[in-house]
Amino acid sequence: MERLRSIEPLAESNCYVLGEKGRCVVIDPNSPVVEGMMTQRGWQPDYFILTHEHCDHMAGLEKLRARWPRTPTVCTTLCSVGIQSPRLNMTSMMEVYLTFRGKQGVHYPPFVCREAEVTFSKPCTLFWQGHTLRCVPLPGHTPGSMGIFLDEITFFSGDYLLPGEDVILRLPGGSQRSYELETLPFLRTLPIGLEICPGHGAPYIRIREENTYGLEPAARS
Repeated sequence: MERLRSIEPLAESNCYVLGEKGRCVVIDPNSPVVEGMMTQRGWQPDYFILTHEHCDHMAGLEKLRARWPRTPTVCTTLCSVGIQSPRLNMTSMMEVYLTFRGKQGVHYPPFVCREAEVTFSKPCTLFWQGHTLRCVPLPGHTPGSMGIFLDEITFFSGDYLLPGEDVILRLPGGSQRSYELETLPFLRTLPIGLEICPGHGAPYIRIREENTYGLEPAARS
């Protein structure tokens, strides 16, 4: 399997594209440039998957849907609700957020996405090209957040387990209670040696049990 990572320049979010045998899965289509990466390699998408509803993780989704209209978008039920709301997807406040993060004078007009074709509220598994993608709802950062295990050796964590950063729980829909009761206990069970592919920052290997990082760079990015 080939894995690509595309970094969106404003919020510096990650999109991961997994490719095998001319097919691919797109996790967090953060920018329209992802289409060119796929076209260059001749890859046809089987799934567009969202780790959560924030715009910096799905700003390229509708362009991909227009190009490949039969490819389903997969996310939690609450994520599907959130991508249809400028408040919950953060586009209504993205200019303020980017200014706070040091990006001055950025124009970021609000937008929404259509509802997802495949949604779930409990853990589910997708089977793709001989691989498994196990999706686990993890509320807290947003109501619709989830993590994705690839073959139980790689974990796409969305906006959890970001290198050197605390989890943000104060944005619209965020819940400290949900995070502490549901998500934090789950994250603490992740095994040592698991590769973490975060929504921001470079992939790394989990080498300590705490829900802080003790980072060791992964072999690929």
